[in-house]
Amino acid sequence: MAPGKQTYAGHCRLAIHSLPAQGTLHLPALEHGARAAGVAFERSQRDGGCRNSVVSRRADDRIHGIARLLPVRRGSCTFPGTIWVNQVAYQQSADVWLASGTTVTLEASPNPGFVFDGWTQGGSQAAIYSFVLNTAIAVYPRFAVARSIQLLTLPDGLQLLADRGLVSSPVTLDWGFGTAHTLAPISPQFDQQGRQWVFRSWSDGGDKSHVYQVPTGSAPIAIVAQFVPAVPTVMSTDPVGLTLTVDGQDGAAPRFNAWGPGETHTVTAPLHQIDTAGGPWTFREWSVGPANTQTIQVTDAQVGTGIRMTASYDPLSRIRLESSPSGLALSVDGSDCHTPCEVERAVGSTVRLSGPASIPVSDGVRLDFSSWEGVATATFAAAAGYHKLTAHYPMVVSAGAERVAIAGRIVATYSRGIGRLFPCREFGECRNRRGKRHEVSRMGTGPERIGKSNVAYDERRSFRCGVFDSLPKAPAAPRIGNSAGDTPAAAVAAGSIASLFGDHLADASAIGTTDPLPQSLAGVSLVCSGRLLPLLYVSPQQINFRCRAIFSRVGYQVELHNGSGPIIQVKFEVTRNAPGIFVATHVDGSAITVDSPVGGGETIMIYGTGLGPYQPMPFDGFKASAVPPSILVDSVEVVVQGRDLAVDTAIASAGAVGVVMVAIRIPDDLDKSIPATIGVKVGGVLSSGVAVASQIA
Repeated sequence: MAPGKQTYAGHCRLAIHSLPAQGTLHLPALEHGARAAGVAFERSQRDGGCRNSVVSRRADDRIHGIARLLPVRRGSCTFPGTIWVNQVAYQQSADVWLASGTTVTLEASPNPGFVFDGWTQGGSQAAIYSFVLNTAIAVYPRFAVARSIQLLTLPDGLQLLADRGLVSSPVTLDWGFGTAHTLAPISPQFDQQGRQWVFRSWSDGGDKSHVYQVPTGSAPIAIVAQFVPAVPTVMSTDPVGLTLTVDGQDGAAPRFNAWGPGETHTVTAPLHQIDTAGGPWTFREWSVGPANTQTIQVTDAQVGTGIRMTASYDPLSRIRLESSPSGLALSVDGSDCHTPCEVERAVGSTVRLSGPASIPVSDGVRLDFSSWEGVATATFAAAAGYHKLTAHYPMVVSAGAERVAIAGRIVATYSRGIGRLFPCREFGECRNRRGKRHEVSRMGTGPERIGKSNVAYDERRSFRCGVFDSLPKAPAAPRIGNSAGDTPAAAVAAGSIASLFGDHLADASAIGTTDPLPQSLAGVSLVCSGRLLPLLYVSPQQINFRCRAIFSRVGYQVELHNGSGPIIQVKFEVTRNAPGIFVATHVDGSAITVDSPVGGGETIMIYGTGLGPYQPMPFDGFKASAVPPSILVDSVEVVVQGRDLAVDTAIASAGAVGVVMVAIRIPDDLDKSIPATIGVKVGGVLSSGVAVASQIA
């Protein structure tokens, strides 16, 4: 207890005794002298001379037929607050009788000038305390003398966060001596006249978000948050939609901010970046100067005019050269290019592509150049934007070639003709000179059944194909989804944890543990709109990453870079709300199981991702801070057995990246006879449910 703290510990006593459970509390079992007992509040002799003992009654005391609670009042002992027992209020000494097995919910509500300081029974500090009554126990609620704390703002009427709760000034709060409380401003914000303000300082000298310790004393304390008129700022790019970095935080332009006079801010335009269509751009200049990084001093004179700056960019040509099959040695302007490869060129410059006319594969098998796709000729003028070009090299087999293996699986065709070339297709296809296609399942000669038809071979035009082994099943196309699992929403939410699913995504598994998260892990990196994404986990089949908090468009594309391997491109959509649930736990973080179920009236924690933006928004890739908390902007509901319930708390989980923590109280009247699921709904979008049918007590 803090020095000088006045507390009424042990003044109010709650003695609870169990009655045999008989449904409506008729007590036929209380025969032969059996004792019925209940709940007794009392004050001790030293606190006003009001004294009661634990009350016990015999069965012949006519307590049969008790419908709910039976108060027995003695004297005029009053509490510095109200004690609610199963929603029945008590303000002085009383005895309350309940049936054995009843769930007892106690709630303490202090009177003005007092604060609740916890229960001696069980050590709980929460004002609401529940337990199952099986035997006699004694519970002592504690109340402490409070000090009036006045929270003010200049100008008046603005909003603040007090203990993570939103309050409007002026407001007076009762806080106990020596207790600690968090204070934080809402900045920027608009007043009722539509004027915008930004936070400047606290009268107690604390940081923008800080912990306030209540001193001893009786006089009220005033804490003032001073705000100043905001200077509206707009940071744009030409063309619109490129990325800018404002005070270390990336975002798509235009960027809108509200700054205060006297503040200093830094704005950086990247020297090179890729737009959402894949086109490259190079920085030219800001409208206020040539340097790509500008330091801005905000002045009082700018309150009325605001600040507007534009970063201008020049387009480049981005050329991606591929081949069919992949991995061939080609050249761009005389430089080697092992496909796939990418080059950038100035717009209008001449680009020359070249490659061998023929590439040997093995005896009797080679790749012959046939055509370019995406460009008319191998020499052309570079155009602005992103362009994909493909060199086609079909496989051919020379006459007389036998048992030629392709990738260890396919046997190439051969012919007894002289000087003939036959295209050899993978997956066991081959063609004769007339172009007729046959699907071949095994080696053979002469008249042979192939598929559903008989094909006769003669000495002049005979050929054979074969398959050594069955071909592997084609891998599923890579996709991006919510990291919490499949959800009703196909898109992922900005600022959430998303997963890239596929095959051969990485060569090893690794976990990102640094703060901020790494942008390269196990040789793997993800690029979206020219920006590296923070990585949480990398494996051959799954990569978890945090989506950027700000997206300016719905459709995007991620590029997977893994060493010198081919670049994998995956398209995905971004939306505001795409909720998913990782897990639900008890308040202490322990798992909810059949052996440790959830009881009616218990508060549980739900951890998920994709519930939308926060205020304030955590930096991309950085762990969320506990002070100030990042509160979800959009209204959140938890759906339990089809009922929409309001949540107690919905904030970013401190110490985690992209994870939301939601606190919800399970209803007392939950129907335990039917299966139950818990879902999270935000912005009208409902997550997949977490089954808790066997977990509800």
